[in-house]
Amino acid sequence: SGTSSPHPLYPGLSLIVHPRFYNQLFAGLDHHSLVGRYITETLNTSQYTYEIAPVFVLMEETVLKKISEMIGWKHCDGLFCPGGSISNMYAMNVARYKLYPEIKKRGLWEVPRLAIFTSEVCHYSVAKGAAFQGLGTDSVYVVKADERGRMIPKDLEEQISIARSKGAVPFLVNATSGTTVFGAFDPLLEIADICEKEGIWFHVDAAWGGSVL
Repeated sequence: SGTSSPHPLYPGLSLIVHPRFYNQLFAGLDHHSLVGRYITETLNTSQYTYEIAPVFVLMEETVLKKISEMIGWKHCDGLFCPGGSISNMYAMNVARYKLYPEIKKRGLWEVPRLAIFTSEVCHYSVAKGAAFQGLGTDSVYVVKADERGRMIPKDLEEQISIARSKGAVPFLVNATSGTTVFGAFDPLLEIADICEKEGIWFHVDAAWGGSVL
């Protein structure tokens, strides 16, 4: 069985090698993952088209289909992402394109000032993504969280009203399933009802908590 052993160079530092050690960002050694890593590193292939990597593309589709079945979705699409930060940026880009498809050709000056809504304990990548995509961090409206770290739906509605009063167009609500510090799950059903009523794209950052499925 795996144990926590002293580091060979720094005795005060322990090496976490127990197979049941789990962190939100890394974990102990999993032999199945290790074998998979051997294969991917040996083949050293890109995965952006079926012609380049047909097996890996089919593997991606199979895994995504299985995940959709576990959730209960009949129709879904998706792709593997290298991390949670880029996943949230993808969501922003898709939501913005859905609302203003002409932005792909004409750029940011063809759309009004946009507004994003997210919890005060959300991942930092939301603000980073807003800056990266030219929206600006001021476009991110922070929604209050309760004592357990969950977004407060009533405050979300208030923030949406504030944004609209300033002439901004709400286009994305970012909820979290498994916040970085508290591991909190936002009340997704209540937030979804608000998004449906307001006509806003609903994104769930489940980089950590999605594994509960």
